[in-house]
Amino acid sequence: MQEHLAARNVHLGLERYRDSLAKGFFETVIEQSRQVLAKGETKPPADVALYALGETYAQQDYEGRDFALSRQYFQKLIENFPDSPLAPEAKTFVGIFEYLEAKEEVITSKEKEIAELKETTLARKHDPVIMAHRIGIDRDFEGAVQRNLQILKQMGKKSPADVALYNLGLIFAHIDNPFKDYKKSQAYFSLLIKEFPRSSLVDETRVWLGLFEVIEKMQQIDIDIEQQKKQLGR
Repeated sequence: MQEHLAARNVHLGLERYRDSLAKGFFETVIEQSRQVLAKGETKPPADVALYALGETYAQQDYEGRDFALSRQYFQKLIENFPDSPLAPEAKTFVGIFEYLEAKEEVITSKEKEIAELKETTLARKHDPVIMAHRIGIDRDFEGAVQRNLQILKQMGKKSPADVALYNLGLIFAHIDNPFKDYKKSQAYFSLLIKEFPRSSLVDETRVWLGLFEVIEKMQQIDIDIEQQKKQLGR
């Protein structure tokens, strides 16, 4: 009973923050959340405040969007409140940010390789030998998926089908899921917005889709860099 009450308080607190985010009051959420943290970062409702800050700095429409800062707040939530009902989603956010960070490192490395390849190409482009050569040549993720798919089958376009879609989006984005698939996650989140535009989950779903857009752009940069390398290597 006490755990249920605590979870309900977390939900209500988060809804208040999200109502402000939906109206574009980003700075208000930041100020209110920091006021809560100033009273103590290890006791509720500090977990809600940390989550709200993490979500705010990940908002696509926020001019001050800062994934590094967002990650710090989510990480602090996980450390200070490992049993909070918000901890699993915070972990998934952190997993997304780790993925983005890893991609940035790969892209930076490949950009350096291209720069070096360009220098080599320019230095050797008049080499007669080169010119001649060119002329001549453990968690039950599966069970969770099935349960939520069953809800979709039973409910169609009625709630809680929106919750099931959101859950499926989270499951396929979860850092610990061995069958993690960002494309599937993105598809379920997009379907939620399309089928349930008035769902209370829409605002947070847009945050996730914003992160996936960043991932897609980074992947495209990766592809472009590989193509440039191939062209330079001819």
